[in-house]
Amino acid sequence: MSIRRRTVFASLALLAVASMASAQNYPNKPITLVVPYPAGAAVDRVGRALSLELQKRLGQPVVVENLGGASGTIGAKKVQRATPDGYTLLVGTVNDMLVAPVVLKAGYTSKDFTAITRLSHNTTALVAHPSFGANNVDELVALAKKHNGPLLAGASGVAMMQTIGGTLLAEAGGFSLDHVPYKGGAPLLNDLAGGQVQLGTVALMSALPMIREGRLKAIGVISSHRDPTAPNIPTVNEGQRVKGVEADLWTGVLGPAGLPEPVLARLTAALKDIATDAAYRDAEFKAGSIVVEPNDSKAFSQFLLREEARLKPTLVNVKAN
Repeated sequence: MSIRRRTVFASLALLAVASMASAQNYPNKPITLVVPYPAGAAVDRVGRALSLELQKRLGQPVVVENLGGASGTIGAKKVQRATPDGYTLLVGTVNDMLVAPVVLKAGYTSKDFTAITRLSHNTTALVAHPSFGANNVDELVALAKKHNGPLLAGASGVAMMQTIGGTLLAEAGGFSLDHVPYKGGAPLLNDLAGGQVQLGTVALMSALPMIREGRLKAIGVISSHRDPTAPNIPTVNEGQRVKGVEADLWTGVLGPAGLPEPVLARLTAALKDIATDAAYRDAEFKAGSIVVEPNDSKAFSQFLLREEARLKPTLVNVKAN
């Protein structure tokens, strides 16, 4: 073997040893937690609460970076391209992990990430300005069928379960619905409360404060079951006109593919501790988010594959514009 080749192999070996040592000492510098949606969005609230909890357990600053746009794919791609050392993580959702890759052909799938843990579950809500002429899904269907043309509904993006939920609802109810896409849930909610748009599909947890204040009214949650965080709101399936429609949402933590095992184990332990913290679970519940039972990378990966297979027949028929 030439001296040059021996030098190259020696350098690679030293790099491998250094990388392993760094992984064993993880973390020893600040961590970036990418939220792939704008500040004020439902996922942003989850990410900011999570960052504080991670800081307590990891002993390093956890900085939230909002990278909104393109249904979460801009932020997701940043994490996908990041060095797999545990210092760049993603607050991922059904939208950026499963919907956008199919609808927008985003150039990645969930397999291009390290799934760390699924964190929380919530639902999509159909909400309206208080002056809107329907209070439940049956009244909505009747109103829509009398309407001259499709109803307009604001949506927090294009390749989003919230938007798909509205489309599936309209199909089940036999009426037409045209979505007006917004750059996130926060601007949509502001326009709903101000009356600039009368109807919208949003994450329930983002709309709950305005619903509780009476600034919005809930037509129903687009799910097979009532949301425990707001049990007084019926599902859209409880009326006579619509059955079998759901657009449930979830949030999880992911990293770049190839996270070292010591880093993955450290993050999994920290997230498990957070998920079992009664104060954290209670605060999330009050905010409209249900923390799921602790799960590991394997369980989260299997969940992603199951959901991808379940949703794909619907997603391939969704138009991106």
